[in-house]
Amino acid sequence: MIESIRTALLITLSILVVVIVVRRFRQYVRIHLHPVPQQVHLRAVEVMYHPLRLRIALHLPAAEAVSPALLGQDHSLLRTWPAEHLQAGDHALELPMEEVPEGHYSIELATGTQRTERRFTVRRT
Repeated sequence: MIESIRTALLITLSILVVVIVVRRFRQYVRIHLHPVPQQVHLRAVEVMYHPLRLRIALHLPAAEAVSPALLGQDHSLLRTWPAEHLQAGDHALELPMEEVPEGHYSIELATGTQRTERRFTVRRT
């Protein structure tokens, strides 16, 4: 009786060790060996006046569709622009803005895999 329990415990312990080793190996491969997809890098946001427009400098690691949107101080959507399909490399987008009052705003760049927001200020002096 005790011999059969001992045999059953050894078999289940061996199976458990194999399962743990396989899970750890999968986790190691997923973390260390799979490449991380590169993201769009937003380099600069400039407000240009006369006429009011927004100039955005960005770098794309691969061809991507970029959808810009203007957000208010409370992150409410104020305006969107049509999506632009851009090739890999550095780009500068100039987005026309209708007359907006002074204040803090955010520009949102959305792609298929990410959303990036950058805050800027409109000042009339």
